[in-house]
Amino acid sequence: MTSPTTLSTLIELAEARKNRAAQEFAQAAAAHSRARERLVLIENYRADYESRMRNQAGIGLDGTLVGNYARFIQQLTDAVEQQAREVARCAEHMNAARAAFFEEERKCKSLEILAQREAQRQQATEAKRIQKQIDEFANRRSFGSPTGYAL
Repeated sequence: MTSPTTLSTLIELAEARKNRAAQEFAQAAAAHSRARERLVLIENYRADYESRMRNQAGIGLDGTLVGNYARFIQQLTDAVEQQAREVARCAEHMNAARAAFFEEERKCKSLEILAQREAQRQQATEAKRIQKQIDEFANRRSFGSPTGYAL
């Protein structure tokens, strides 16, 4: 089996990888949240401009202003679509980072379990060694007494 120092080194390295994965997951989740907030802002801005255009059209606008409003709203619609793609990309990255974190956590737990089993194996070996010494001592005492009985 591997030595305790090797296992502890492996556990430390796994913990460091798990911590890096956790940080990356947190950053990805924050980027996803910011992208969603931007999407909501752009959608609200577009809805506000559409409302303004309807209000202005109700009181009468010339064709040039209607065209300008329509082009600007189309640009906002394009921005909404672009930001929606960014939100989807951020969600994919966040999900990948989450999966990587859970994988690193699983590896870390596996190494910790391996270390626990190794410690239990060493304790059992030590207990057997001590019991063997006690048995040998008891045998020597029983054979070493003049009456043949152990004291």
